[in-house]
Amino acid sequence: MFAIKNATLYTVTGGIIENGTILIDKSKIVGVGNKIKIPAKTKVYDGTGLSITPGFIDAHCHVGIFNEGTGEAGNDGNDFSNPLTPQVKAADGIYPEDEAFDDALQHGVTTLCIGPGSANVIGGQMAVVKPRSYILDEMLITDYVGLKCAFGENPKRVYGSKGVMPTTRMGVAAMLRKALNEAKTYSVKQEFKRQKALAAKKKKKKKGEEPEIPEPVTPEYDKEVVLEVLEGKKSLRAHAHRMDDIQTAIRIAEEFGVNIVIEHCTEGYKIAKYLAKKNISVIIGPMNGTKPKVELKDATLENARMLEKAGVHFAIMTDAPVERIGSLWDNVRLAMRFGLSREGGLEAITIRPARILGMDDKLGSLEVGKDADLAIFDGDAYDFMAKIKATVIDGKFSYGKL
Repeated sequence: MFAIKNATLYTVTGGIIENGTILIDKSKIVGVGNKIKIPAKTKVYDGTGLSITPGFIDAHCHVGIFNEGTGEAGNDGNDFSNPLTPQVKAADGIYPEDEAFDDALQHGVTTLCIGPGSANVIGGQMAVVKPRSYILDEMLITDYVGLKCAFGENPKRVYGSKGVMPTTRMGVAAMLRKALNEAKTYSVKQEFKRQKALAAKKKKKKKGEEPEIPEPVTPEYDKEVVLEVLEGKKSLRAHAHRMDDIQTAIRIAEEFGVNIVIEHCTEGYKIAKYLAKKNISVIIGPMNGTKPKVELKDATLENARMLEKAGVHFAIMTDAPVERIGSLWDNVRLAMRFGLSREGGLEAITIRPARILGMDDKLGSLEVGKDADLAIFDGDAYDFMAKIKATVIDGKFSYGKL
């Protein structure tokens, strides 16, 4: 057990607490406020001059599957063999010693959602990890939080160069519909087989005959994965930059009744009121890059401000290694210079991504009962010159010291 007192606590959900105390027991936060009773024999750190925020969450990156400093040899993010690969898991491609994990720790990033790239219409399953170990099983929170899919230029370019479908935006949409419809049909057929076997068993039992062992229902893993999206257990995480691709993604999601999150959402500001009306969550970024492809020509650093004004629920990402994972908080401060509010900026890399990932019961704010994941700054967190003094994950100092 330890406590940090006299610090500025940016709780996110409970306002800012000046000269506050945060109490940690094992992996959880057990006290936050100005009048926290600190048990005897608790190690106490003086946080005078320090500010503490929840550990930052990057809800969309490729750390560990596109490794820093390794070139093509360290790229395992896209399986180019087929435009539909729901069965692949990003977790199986993560290299735990990617130096980007250390970069994350040095900049207060305590949770990373890692997904496949966007070469395929369906790229595979996204994982959520904490950089608390070099053993993947100890890093993983889940190996399937959402199903990555992609619209627009990337799958069109990759498979267009091979002369196979999809070569157009029409083809991309058609292939996603095909995969969703096949999973839906598969589910109906599997249920029919189960009901048929059950009816045969009841009939035999009624006649006093020994029931035959029914033929097993053989699962098809790729369809089972998509079925979790159709059943609402997982979200469809849709890479879409242009406003037309964003609308296509939402239209397909509504056709099949699935939950969708728009990733990148570069032109989201053009249809911000539409996104708010549809109650669509988005993850914007990367924020501080060039425009290497046509889909990015209308990118603007005012996207966050305009989405916030419209009431859109959004998070901010790095898309690392497109940008360094350590630039996540810098992206927020950059968006703030273009009109994003202070509160909205911090929420965009804490509680909002936690909600998008379905993990806000454990992550995203300084609250009693939540994981003790902290970013501790050597000054005001909003000051560009402030640096991370220490990063705490699950109540342990993973970087730095006090």
